[in-house]
Amino acid sequence: MDDGSDLAIISGSGKLPLLIKNLYKKAIYITFIESQKANKNKVIKCEFEKLGFLFDCLKENGIRRVVMAGAISRPQFEHSKLDEYTLSIMPKLSTKLVQGDNELLSFIANEFEKNGYQIMGASEILPDLILKPGLVCGTPYEFISRDILKADKILKLLSPEDIGQGVVVENGLVLGIETLQGTNELLKFVAETSSHLRKVDLGGVFVKRPKANQNLLFDMPVIGPETIYLACEAGLKGLVVSPHTVIVLDRGKCIQIAEANNFFILAEETKN
Repeated sequence: MDDGSDLAIISGSGKLPLLIKNLYKKAIYITFIESQKANKNKVIKCEFEKLGFLFDCLKENGIRRVVMAGAISRPQFEHSKLDEYTLSIMPKLSTKLVQGDNELLSFIANEFEKNGYQIMGASEILPDLILKPGLVCGTPYEFISRDILKADKILKLLSPEDIGQGVVVENGLVLGIETLQGTNELLKFVAETSSHLRKVDLGGVFVKRPKANQNLLFDMPVIGPETIYLACEAGLKGLVVSPHTVIVLDRGKCIQIAEANNFFILAEETKN
């Protein structure tokens, strides 16, 4: 049985890293706070400036597989703290820091692979968190196909620039686009939109999909109860995601919130 003894969890924010840790009790849990070797709870505290230290710790603990889970804020590197390894990759890393998430994460993942570690996707470890095609709950409104099509056109235009994974469309009009601030801030922005710009009774939808060429092994979109709650608070009628490519946390709670607000959740492929 796989107990995770050769697995390291690169931990970001949210519940996803803890869900994986609860499944694989013997996995190493990596958090970016300060450099400290694995303690009795199998936690490695590491600073972004000390990737060489991190690779040494992984080797000492017999790690062969790595999974990246949860959002990690873009680091601000202190040059005086850089270890030899991190210093050696800083010229390339610096160029990635001013590009999109996919470029940055692809570079980091490549460094792990160069050091002999297999990158695993969170969805490989927790396949039940992925939605299959179909209507999860609720009833889509009359003009949903029009609004999804509009959202997908916008996402297709934005994807090459590695900007964001989500768009809100209401009554055929774009109310907001997800950027570096993330999903929650997008939905809060939509909620603050002046009422004279909206026709809430006609419906509105949040469409969230992976970007073109997004590597889902280490950068899969995630939604959860807070996503559904904020979408409802923003006066939207539903959420559309791509099947098999978005992680849903606390699905039961998501459905509960959705049903209480006459909100639908649909897993459907893009038509573009």
